[in-house]
Amino acid sequence: MTDTPRPTAGGFAVKVLARVLLSAAVGAVLLLVWVRAHQAGMLDRVVNETTFGEFVMLVVIGLPVALVVSGLLAGPVLWLLGVRPVWPVVLTGPVLLALAHLVGLPERLTGVGDRWTVLILLAGLSYGLAGLLTVPAMRRRRG
Repeated sequence: MTDTPRPTAGGFAVKVLARVLLSAAVGAVLLLVWVRAHQAGMLDRVVNETTFGEFVMLVVIGLPVALVVSGLLAGPVLWLLGVRPVWPVVLTGPVLLALAHLVGLPERLTGVGDRWTVLILLAGLSYGLAGLLTVPAMRRRRG
């Protein structure tokens, strides 16, 4: 017999809630940083000083690079906050946010606030949902 206590349902729920809230906070803050960079004109300078061909390259190459950079930033922050494993949240969060855009969710939520507020909230919801959907113990219990 071991002296290691078995996790209780309440303890598991608290860990899942912490995972969801931390993931949501990191996703929202990450998009908030991108929005602030855009509002400060940092991204406008890059776009305004490019030709159409360069703009297409920026979208084709720059956008995926931005997603990778976001993942590289979100991963270590989530890890430091104790979210384990990190990679499912980092990979699933942006996909859920893209799906929200695909179905037109930002346009449907215009009553919540301005465009940027809605996007920040959706990023938080996407990362939070990713944190919930990728809880390791839940995946094992379902199967």
